[in-house]
Amino acid sequence: MISASQLYDFVQCPHRVTLDVHSSVAEQDEPNAFVQLLWEQGLDHERTLASSLGITANMTLVAESDRERETAAAMQRGESLIYGGRIVSGDLVGVPDLLKRRGNGYIPGDIKAGSGFEGDYDDGKLKKHYAFQVAHYVNILEELGHSDGSREAFIVDREGVEVPYILGEPQGLKNAISWWDAYQQALKEVHRLVSQGESKGALAAICKICHWYSRCKRELIASDDLTLIAELGRAKRDAMAVAIPTVTAFANSDPAEFIKGKKTVFSGIGPDSLIKFHSRAKLLATLGSQPYLKQPIHLPCAVKEVFFDIESDPMRDMVYLHGFVERQHQQPESAQFVAYFAVGIGPAAEKAAFADAWTYLCAKVQDSVVYYYSAYERTAYKKLASKYLDVCSVADVEALFALPVMIDLYTDVVRKATEWPTYNQSIKTLAQYLGFEWRDTEPSGSASIEWYHRWLESQDAAIKRRILAYNEDDCIATGVVLDGIRSFR
Repeated sequence: MISASQLYDFVQCPHRVTLDVHSSVAEQDEPNAFVQLLWEQGLDHERTLASSLGITANMTLVAESDRERETAAAMQRGESLIYGGRIVSGDLVGVPDLLKRRGNGYIPGDIKAGSGFEGDYDDGKLKKHYAFQVAHYVNILEELGHSDGSREAFIVDREGVEVPYILGEPQGLKNAISWWDAYQQALKEVHRLVSQGESKGALAAICKICHWYSRCKRELIASDDLTLIAELGRAKRDAMAVAIPTVTAFANSDPAEFIKGKKTVFSGIGPDSLIKFHSRAKLLATLGSQPYLKQPIHLPCAVKEVFFDIESDPMRDMVYLHGFVERQHQQPESAQFVAYFAVGIGPAAEKAAFADAWTYLCAKVQDSVVYYYSAYERTAYKKLASKYLDVCSVADVEALFALPVMIDLYTDVVRKATEWPTYNQSIKTLAQYLGFEWRDTEPSGSASIEWYHRWLESQDAAIKRRILAYNEDDCIATGVVLDGIRSFR
């Protein structure tokens, strides 16, 4: 049976669809605590929201073995809003959260704990994995003769807002293929993966929370796969694979052979990117290779340095921790940790922590250089400013982060000016490469979210200390990477 969940997974990683069907559960990693939390919180959110929607037929009260039959009977009766139904046609199965009566048929919907659109703000671009899920439900309804004929669906987002998914529309200005046609292509591919089981993994950031992560990474390292090269993802790998099958083959090649004028022979890869990836391939393929500077770097100098990192909870859409490590210039032994922690759920707690952190930052830029890793802190602060106008304005945030003493170490230094013999350029990978070790045995931002949820439930001081220690180590690691880069040739 082909499910909507498989379509969702296909968007993230086709290889996961294959492994889930054709591989042994014994080869899976232990369940990820953060993924479990997402599932539990999503289910709680769904139930809470559903209770306010005017459900006329609740299929979750029916035994699972009877749910398909009772859902069909509810649609035959013309129930206006069916919750938790099960619909089946041939080898297609769907479990839409909602089936809403419209005209002489039904349109499906799903309740989500996140935004109905891509990006931090509602920019109107539909989420592909959501679109394929609801398109799957529409497909089944059409085959059963219960669709309203519109090929429309909807997502109820975390705020309870109904976001229409008009599947006949193009995916974007540069992609004229409709969501419906894209779903049909994906469905054919999922059928192939389920029946034949032929696919290939690819190393990406999302892999770390997948239950096949350890197995896939071992296979990719053993096969010397091109996606081991930082930022060279599945699509680029597949475009290059015939001519350049492995990292070693790439390292031993001459990239000039694949450059034709202002383009390369590989779709979606320009000459500059090809040369960059070739440099990274050489580092990975050469035993004992060292990171290096691609160009000179010029960093502002001040008496003090501050390393800044935040922790946020996407499920509650809040920033719960602002952490800072301050030290004398290039003196790690002088480091001190300063943290502003949201001591509860809701706007009041988030605002209090943000206000304190904002006051701290505004003072520190007077005599310090402030480093953070990636644009996330800046984006999060702009969003916080839009929520708490009496703390500061969005213009204030933009002005602060535009100061020459506010440095995005990842974007402005690591990506532009350095190369590393590593599979990615995350702060954890680079700091660990330089010999730094986090105190926690399972350090990750997603784990911190799970800890925060447990702290909210228990108020256990040990859990709070774990969160703070993890954040402090993130800040210290940023300093470790900075000091490492300063030592590069």
